Amino acid sequence: MATSTCYRHSARATGTSCTRCGRPICPDCMIEAPVGHHCPTCVQEARGTMRRVRRVRFARGGASATGAVVLALVATNVAVFLVDTVDPALTLRFADNAALVARGEYHRMVTAAFLHAGLLHLAFNMFALYLFGSQVEHVVGPARFGALYLLAAVGGSALSHYFGPATTYGVGASGAVFGVMGAFYVIGRARGLDTSQVAGLIALNLLLGAAVPRIDNAAHVGGLVTGAAVAAGYEYARRLRGPAAVAVQAGTLAAVAAAIAVATFVRVDQLAA
Repeated sequence: MATSTCYRHSARATGTSCTRCGRPICPDCMIEAPVGHHCPTCVQEARGTMRRVRRVRFARGGASATGAVVLALVATNVAVFLVDTVDPALTLRFADNAALVARGEYHRMVTAAFLHAGLLHLAFNMFALYLFGSQVEHVVGPARFGALYLLAAVGGSALSHYFGPATTYGVGASGAVFGVMGAFYVIGRARGLDTSQVAGLIALNLLLGAAVPRIDNAAHVGGLVTGAAVAAGYEYARRLRGPAAVAVQAGTLAAVAAAIAVATFVRVDQLAA
């Protein structure tokens, strides 16, 4: 067998070479590879060209990452739930109901997002809001986050009116929370981050909503699409500066709000006919 000296240790004779580049290497320089052994130089070069997967982390963890709007929303939902346990009639007065909205009670499309059908329903929505909403609010700011959340809630109600019985009462922040998760996904994708986890969670919950009776999956989809659309406008505006950025953000909110309004009034006319 032919021998030579290690390319890193000239005093060491060896009969082994790197299976990638062919450099002679001694036992101390051999790095096990799927096929044969590689030299330290090839391993270092491979590490330099390896694609690094970035996780979706918009802000540092801890209380400081939780925005004022998210905290206020969580506190309000919990407070309303406690009041609702004492006065169950609250649900009848403020839950979403397509037939009553068609009579002019449009406030129900918003107030329903602060009511919940039980403790588990509340806990899941508030946990998801805290987990994803804190990050989105940190990135887009309190005012823009508040607008996104409100539109997602109303967008969820608007789509729900088309696919659910007109007399059914709907409650829950799920539409708004799906909107927040949709925004989280869009922002992550736009910034080249790994969004596989939030995408999986969204898909899992949509499948669950389709399989379990009495879950308003239409509200979930409506909120998801609304939140994603608003976030897309925000991310596009981020590339701009000054008045142009503000105009794109305002235009996005206005366009999404107009689309929701048109869908709502079309459904109202259908129910009134």
